[in-house]
Amino acid sequence: MTRLVLLDQALRLHDNPLLFSGTADNNNGDATGQNPQQLVAVVCLDKAAYFSRQYGLQRANLQRLQQQLQLIDHTAQALEQFDIGLITLFGEPATEISTLARSLQVTDILAATPHGYREQQTIALLSERFAVTTLDINSLLGSAELAPELPRLPDSFSAFRKQREPLLLVTAALPPFQPQPGQQWLTPVETAPFSESFMQLAPFRQTSLSAGSSEQQALQRLNDYIWQHAAISHYKTSRNGLLGDYYASKFSAALATGSLSVRFCWQQIVQFEQQQLTNESTYWLKFELLWREFFRWQFRKYGKSWFSKNAIKGPLDFSKPSLNNKQQLKFNNWCAGQSGVPFIDANMRLLNASGLMSNRGRQNVASYLIHDLGIDWRLGAAYFEQRLLDYDVASNWGNWSYIAGSGNSGERQFNVIKQAISYDSNGDFVRAMLPELSASGSLIHRPAAHVTVPGHWHNWLAKLTGPGQ
Repeated sequence: MTRLVLLDQALRLHDNPLLFSGTADNNNGDATGQNPQQLVAVVCLDKAAYFSRQYGLQRANLQRLQQQLQLIDHTAQALEQFDIGLITLFGEPATEISTLARSLQVTDILAATPHGYREQQTIALLSERFAVTTLDINSLLGSAELAPELPRLPDSFSAFRKQREPLLLVTAALPPFQPQPGQQWLTPVETAPFSESFMQLAPFRQTSLSAGSSEQQALQRLNDYIWQHAAISHYKTSRNGLLGDYYASKFSAALATGSLSVRFCWQQIVQFEQQQLTNESTYWLKFELLWREFFRWQFRKYGKSWFSKNAIKGPLDFSKPSLNNKQQLKFNNWCAGQSGVPFIDANMRLLNASGLMSNRGRQNVASYLIHDLGIDWRLGAAYFEQRLLDYDVASNWGNWSYIAGSGNSGERQFNVIKQAISYDSNGDFVRAMLPELSASGSLIHRPAAHVTVPGHWHNWLAKLTGPGQ
């Protein structure tokens, strides 16, 4: 008997129930227990997710691909310390995994419960061919006792929050993996011949680490932010920052890649509250994790609808966004950080350079693209998918539709000039990202001459001043 253990969404050793597979049934290979179940660790990089295009945009840039390759490499090295091999596949997941499963005469497959539509489709296809079991290891509410019933899942975050917050119960995290009695994993030597397709990605590998590219790095960041610097104690007041190391947790990339367990993250916050301090900031970081949780369950409820122009509101419309020449130029300039609106351009250049952007920045660039430029929100979501190192399908597409008013709320429009004055009052962030601008004080936020200025900006443009004014 052979079981495939798919680690695609769970490339970590801490809080990973998939790695404890078979501890209860490994000796049930036959009636005598003489043929224990063989366990095979597998990861498959979805070729389409990294090399295909949507709306004319590449789905992932080189940074995102390299981050994922690094994470896979580091996970393989971590497993190798226990003499466990990791088979690495590349291609269309259902096809590649099925081919491997047949060659190994696999009896069943164990995987993480997906929340993304593409990943759900993969599991559905595999379930037609093999016995597949999934464990919801990347959700706060993943246990059978806590999991929401999808038909009754509230469509507003406020209702979801009120439903869940009274007890704030989450599924407990498991300790770091150690090989379990009775487990028999294929070794690195035994798995090596099955990873040939993955070798074609060798030219894309790099050695320097990026955010979320190793479990060790993710756990170190968690420890630094919560325990070493106690930066969690001022999270609520600093979270709207734009630059720096500790204005926000920056857990998002590791949570998105699966190198950090959200349950372990929650557990650490609760321990800090019990041992050090409980305040609005510690609560607010848990609040943000609940937002993430909400969108994951919403994607399970509505699936492909989230990629419709109207998302979960109105009739389904999967037609490709259409831009005239003028709109296309505006979109291209927005992508490049050359819109002529300094606060927008600074945030977009940060994204293009680092693969990251503050939450405040994301809200503003999304609002500007949708409401001020009048461009289909799905193009913005697709560009973020290409660039973000913390790309998570539910958080990304859910938040974009939220700003557009197609998701779980009415539309959210931000006054970009007001926001710039509020969160970059002296223009330090813009000055750091746009060195070509030389205006002093908040005058640096004045749009370029070619920018069409919406009426709701005028009162705030009048408030822009130089030093000492």
